Amino acid sequence: MPNPWDTGDLERNWQGYFIPGTNILRNRVGAETPQALRDAENDLVEARVIELREAPDLLGDRTYDLAYLCAIHRQLFQDVYVWAGAVRTVGIEKGGESFCPPGSISQPMAHVAAEVHRLNRLRDVPEAELAHTVAYLYDYANFAHPFREGNGRSTREFFDLLLSERAAGLDWQKTDLIELHSACHAARADSDLAGLTAMFARILDADPAYEF
Repeated sequence: MPNPWDTGDLERNWQGYFIPGTNILRNRVGAETPQALRDAENDLVEARVIELREAPDLLGDRTYDLAYLCAIHRQLFQDVYVWAGAVRTVGIEKGGESFCPPGSISQPMAHVAAEVHRLNRLRDVPEAELAHTVAYLYDYANFAHPFREGNGRSTREFFDLLLSERAAGLDWQKTDLIELHSACHAARADSDLAGLTAMFARILDADPAYEF
């Protein structure tokens, strides 16, 4: 039997992500309200982030492609969603802005991986160009938005891992979701990376989240 979110029918797939008769995503924790699911998600994901930061090799080879981002999502959300680590089968949008169609998600992530490889995992990027380069790559990863839920946290860990390759880090406490979402919208809707570049210039630091 196929998973209810992977039936080949888009409408059935959309409904299949939810507990039947509700607007609550199917989950492993028995949550029956949005708040209960958020609370469980926050606690369980935080524990898995700590585990990953202590042992990043849990993810396997550091390929910085779609498979690697899927491995991050699986690590973070394995206690919450059955579909942790699986690419979404439905289209999604936020604030009226659509993300990459499910059948094309591999394309923007393939571009990210190619650029990361070309730039020697960002080690060859001059300091003065780092914020803009990260903004450019983040825009592509954000557009891919590969998962039904948990894209933001997975993408942040992806870039924390990547920047650790050059002994750099990101202080996410210096920004918030309002700034991030606004900058991402400008990057995608207007091809304007100024907001993302300014944000990353401010939060980049020399304190990597991961050790290699």
